[in-house]
Amino acid sequence: MSLFLGPIHIWMFNKILILESRAFALAEALEKSGNGGVGAVVEEYGQRLEGRNLADILGDNSIHQFLYGLIGRAQIMEARLMELAGDGGAQLVKVAEEHGRQTARGAVAKAGSNPQTLEDIYRQVNDHHMEGMPCDPGAETTQESKTVMGYCHSSCNHIQNWSYTGADVKAMCGLTNAWLAGFVSELNPAAVYEVKETLAEGAGSCRATITLG
Repeated sequence: MSLFLGPIHIWMFNKILILESRAFALAEALEKSGNGGVGAVVEEYGQRLEGRNLADILGDNSIHQFLYGLIGRAQIMEARLMELAGDGGAQLVKVAEEHGRQTARGAVAKAGSNPQTLEDIYRQVNDHHMEGMPCDPGAETTQESKTVMGYCHSSCNHIQNWSYTGADVKAMCGLTNAWLAGFVSELNPAAVYEVKETLAEGAGSCRATITLG
């Protein structure tokens, strides 16, 4: 099956690696705070993907289902950690935002410069933020003005995985948006990611804006 790996699969795998990195950053923060349940969550997750080659670990599995499984595994780990946090997720939200900033610094270093347009900022978001598989409903963007881009979802690809745990989906949504806010602001200091409404809070869609300038 690895013979059929293409650029889109590597692109997806790299985004899964970022998601996994964030999950383990959350675990490390909780463990340092003295939370005794973290070890069991990490053990349940199993071997990390970091440093491993997609073709080597894929074996004879269907690439589509395999990547779906990797996404679910990392999202469920994050949700289990949110269950353990016990503070409404405040600590983990801060960790997620900082992880977003760190990820953006890496993206800027790789690109050689900060993105200077809304389109370039969105391109970086799309390359680093885990929405789901390419066949899943994704974000829709609208140009609201010269300086504002709408970033909207009519459905959520994450809630199903979060719901396998007892985590508050609103807290998980907040964690995801905190990561995006940190990522966008670090891509360009003049850029701001702002949440307007979310499906997790009962709205009909998730709606945010990215403002530049």
